[in-house]
Amino acid sequence: MISLPQYKVLGGDGQEYGPVYVEQICTWIEEGRLEKKSPVKPPEAKDWVFLGDLPEFTEAFKWFETPEHIRQREARWRVAIVLLALTGMVLLVLIRLIHHHHHH
Repeated sequence: MISLPQYKVLGGDGQEYGPVYVEQICTWIEEGRLEKKSPVKPPEAKDWVFLGDLPEFTEAFKWFETPEHIRQREARWRVAIVLLALTGMVLLVLIRLIHHHHHH
């Protein structure tokens, strides 16, 4: 049984939350409930540090600080790329089929 590292967080309301896993803290960051200055106590640590000082939460903060419209544009791009790839594959299959018929 592997025990995942657990953190304690001090919320803006002065309440202590935890022990919680990295994922939970990332969710709270993305929901805007925690900030870089939020005190956190890493697993095995004696002292509280700032959330913004821990590398494991950098991505979550980056995501939170990305403006909504850029996030949506990125999501749209991903969808467009997937659709293009699918369309390309369908066309290739059709071209092969057409060629096949011409040879007979």
